[in-house]
Amino acid sequence: MDKKAPGKGFLKVVGILLIIGGVFGFIGAASNAFVVSTLSNGTLDPAVTAVYEQAGLTAETFQAGIIQSVIQGVLYLAAGILGVANCNKIEKANICFIFGILLIAYVLIQAGIAAATGGFSALSVISILFSLILPLLYFWGALKNRQAMQDTKSGTSL
Repeated sequence: MDKKAPGKGFLKVVGILLIIGGVFGFIGAASNAFVVSTLSNGTLDPAVTAVYEQAGLTAETFQAGIIQSVIQGVLYLAAGILGVANCNKIEKANICFIFGILLIAYVLIQAGIAAATGGFSALSVISILFSLILPLLYFWGALKNRQAMQDTKSGTSL
């Protein structure tokens, strides 16, 4: 007898949103790669180059953005695909649980980097809290499925 997956809705909906976020991560990486290319070979409009210089943005900062965007894209796509594919399979709850932890850790690491480079403000704290919403909901769905799996193994029911 199959055990119902109580975290199905969380994993499925958040998984779809993470897939979309992962695609946007790759779009951001491609955008940053274009800027790095034009900055490096000097073909960027001089007015835009002056704005970037005034803001302290260099090819290196855009390269760091590429790395960050690719990592985000890969992590979000993998977690999203696994969440959608395994949302109704409580026996696969552990892999989603692990990815939930990775998503939360990624957001917290990014917050730490942002705090180290730009400091904390009320807006940055609000941004961190909003950034944690999807990872926490994904984690919660995985946790609910994991608990259902453990209940099934121990012979108890919800």
